[in-house]
Amino acid sequence: MAYKKIDKEFCLSDDSVNCYGYRLLTSGLKLERFNPPIGFLMHNREAGVAVRWEDLVVRDGCLFGRPSVNETAFPDLAKQIEEGFYAAASVGHIVALKMTDDDSQKIEGQTGPTVLEWFPREISIVDIPGNYNAIAQLYDEADNLLHDLSDNLKSITMPKASIELEALGLPNLSADATVEQVQEAIRDLVAKAKRVDEAEKALHELQEQTNRDKVDTLLKAALDAHKINAASAEKLKADYGGEPEKLAALLEDMPAQQTIAQRLNTDIPEEYRDKTWAELYATGKLKALKKNFPEYYKELCEKR
Repeated sequence: MAYKKIDKEFCLSDDSVNCYGYRLLTSGLKLERFNPPIGFLMHNREAGVAVRWEDLVVRDGCLFGRPSVNETAFPDLAKQIEEGFYAAASVGHIVALKMTDDDSQKIEGQTGPTVLEWFPREISIVDIPGNYNAIAQLYDEADNLLHDLSDNLKSITMPKASIELEALGLPNLSADATVEQVQEAIRDLVAKAKRVDEAEKALHELQEQTNRDKVDTLLKAALDAHKINAASAEKLKADYGGEPEKLAALLEDMPAQQTIAQRLNTDIPEEYRDKTWAELYATGKLKALKKNFPEYYKELCEKR
């Protein structure tokens, strides 16, 4: 693959408010997780990787880097960058690890949340910085798109603390409680909320694992009953991985399939019957099996 490193430093991200009203704190950038440090052209993933970012460095609250251009796939891009036709970079696929809507973290012109911890999966070469087609794409750590930032704040940031919480009836607070006492009560409340969140998360993960185990058991039984083959099992696992009830209903009405050996008019000789592909290979009988019973040979190959 031919590539060319451009001797031109790009500002890839900073602490300013973007065109959608939120901002990414450079101090919370997990740069080690931007790996591989790639980028597309105008956020078009289908066109392939356009650049690899090198010499990445955080300086003065900004992330800087220099692009190495994939000239095999984009033969004219390096020249266009050098001549200024593409003069900006845009962070597109952003994984938000922690956010807050706390007003104390906002700056002038900011209407959305502050992303406290994050990392990008790609940074594209673009014609205009703050690209309107991509800059709003925020994802959680599981790569789920955060469509509504306000609804998702609860799951990826600590609750917003405020002295006004005294009015909500925090325990162990008197009418003349000090600021320190209010803060301690808030910390207790936050700790309890965190434990509840952790318990709910553990329960959710247990349920998901239970569903996966049920699906595996159902598919194994269907394979043993010759209702499906290995390829079908993989597809059904992908389609019904979290829905064992639906999969069970589907498999229940599915008739068992006859094996090649059952369908053949000619009986398979004893020397081949009930032998695995590996066993026949070890005894040197595969070649004769392939010649005389090609359909049975094909079935053994699929099962190995």
